[in-house]
Amino acid sequence: MEVIGFILHAKIRGKNAVRASLLQRFESEFTIRFYETTGPRTAENLCERALDDGCNFIIAVGGDGTLNEVVNGFLRAGGGSKYSVVLGVLPFGTGNDFARGIGMQRSVDQLEELIHRNQPRLLDAGSLSFKCEDGSEYIRYFDNIADLGIGAQVVAHVNGVHLRKKILGGFLTFFLSVLFIFATYRHKKIRVRWADQTFEGRVLGLVAANGRYFGSGFGIAPDAKLDDGQFELVIFANVSVMDYIRNFSKLRKAERIVHPEIHYYRTDRLWVEPEGQVVVVEADGEIEGHAPLEYRCLPAALPFLVP
Repeated sequence: MEVIGFILHAKIRGKNAVRASLLQRFESEFTIRFYETTGPRTAENLCERALDDGCNFIIAVGGDGTLNEVVNGFLRAGGGSKYSVVLGVLPFGTGNDFARGIGMQRSVDQLEELIHRNQPRLLDAGSLSFKCEDGSEYIRYFDNIADLGIGAQVVAHVNGVHLRKKILGGFLTFFLSVLFIFATYRHKKIRVRWADQTFEGRVLGLVAANGRYFGSGFGIAPDAKLDDGQFELVIFANVSVMDYIRNFSKLRKAERIVHPEIHYYRTDRLWVEPEGQVVVVEADGEIEGHAPLEYRCLPAALPFLVP
């Protein structure tokens, strides 16, 4: 009998009812194992435990952060080169941007259909490589989007207002946080290298996108594809808060913005160096570190259940 491992974020709403629903739906045909988080980063270790336990499917039950940790655990343990396992997500977060990008709903029916079909797509992942103070290399992985500049500042602010997220919802909280951060934010001066191109100057933000959406539904990278072996690189240079507000509807519709200070490129690797300021980096809604750093696209790294 095949084994499904559900990595369950401990604070999702209606957790006990979710567990009961999953058991009722799957236990007659599969061996079911639940792994419940106990704090930040614990889903990474739980994913490794699920791999060691021989799970055939590992499903993240939570938001973008939970899925990010599962992906880190999977790739840190050796990924598809070492394990014959399929990943999936049942979205229960406030953002669910990766799930939105693949068309995954908060639906046990949909998940059951995908597991029975068992025809995963090989999706890309991304890696962020930092240099530690002792000269060693520190690597974090992401499945959706990594960005630096104002996006990371907004993530830090949003992650500190959990009560507001519950009351207002993820999208409105993110939008209001952008306006709040804009009031004090100062553009960062960076140097970016990729392929045979460079960009040097002050930026509002930089996004390396595997998926199209971040920030609870902002279509920041309209042409990003999860399985083409490249990031969509989006650079917001000298962009003001009024530019942002004027183009708000296009962001919601995942449309390209025509603006002399907004640039779109494609690459599978890039390097970012700061010039005199601390530039914080986030990935999949989690603060990871700061530049200088290297981004790499990892083609076909994630065997994933996709509708």
